[in-house]
Amino acid sequence: MTSPFGTAVLISGPEQLLAQRIVAETKSRAMASHPEAEVNEILASELEDSMLAEVIGGSLFSSHIVAIIDDVGSCPPAVVDQLVAVAKNPPEDLCLILLHPGGVKGKGLIDKLKKAKVPVEAAAALKPWEVPGFVMGEAKRQRIRMHQDAADELVAAVGHDLRTLASAINQLVSDSGTNEIDASIVRRYFAGRAEVTGFAVADAVLAGNATVAMERLRWALETGVPPVLITSAVASSFRGLAKYLDAQNSRLRGAELAREIGVPPFKLKDYARASNTWQVGGVAEAIRIIARGDAEVKGAATDAAFALERMVLGVLQQRRH
Repeated sequence: MTSPFGTAVLISGPEQLLAQRIVAETKSRAMASHPEAEVNEILASELEDSMLAEVIGGSLFSSHIVAIIDDVGSCPPAVVDQLVAVAKNPPEDLCLILLHPGGVKGKGLIDKLKKAKVPVEAAAALKPWEVPGFVMGEAKRQRIRMHQDAADELVAAVGHDLRTLASAINQLVSDSGTNEIDASIVRRYFAGRAEVTGFAVADAVLAGNATVAMERLRWALETGVPPVLITSAVASSFRGLAKYLDAQNSRLRGAELAREIGVPPFKLKDYARASNTWQVGGVAEAIRIIARGDAEVKGAATDAAFALERMVLGVLQQRRH
């Protein structure tokens, strides 16, 4: 295990779970090589005056420092060049960890760090079709074998949030008492969970089942699912359906078609069924209705629940149009 002292790393991307794991692994290596090292954590926005020197400098108690600077995009302009200089040539007793959530904020600093050839670790958000792979990898970390259909089932039940998925796998490992997880085990533990997610509402709307869609919508709201997650899930499903209808006549099949559309492979069966009752014009109008509903739940309407019900019913009316 190599010591990370005398090095700097920029962890860039919006996926916090992945970023925090890189931080934890780097810090673990640092503490293994120098258990007495001091750990300093700070937001970049707080690096005013001489604070940077205090964060990266040694103390009376330890000569080695692990400095973790979060949200480097908010670094004060007066400190940018100092931070880049330290990251380019970190002292031998410093392990410097910089975090950036991605986006354009602080782009000038990020460009300077990359120009200085500071190593970059990616914490990019996963594409939808990559999430089941993350689930299977997470199970492997727990020394558990998970079948592909079980990973698909868990994503359908829990959603795409990696932290929630990791927690769900921990629960499965702890409660199931087995070293192999199949779809039946996932259904046993998470069948009820699927009914309160925005994606379950979206699936019912996509299938054209008004009764089930409204039941799931009301149950989701009663159990605390944020309205914006429901509109987001419905929008994602219908954007995927629009791409599926557009790509139907192409030669792409299976995994290639899923990648082209931007969905997990198991969603293709849902879209294939939906394509029998949804036409391009109806889907386009449905997406416009969903966009209006999304704006309403974000503040344009006084009653988010009523706005969602109207959105769902409006979308369902577009079937066969």
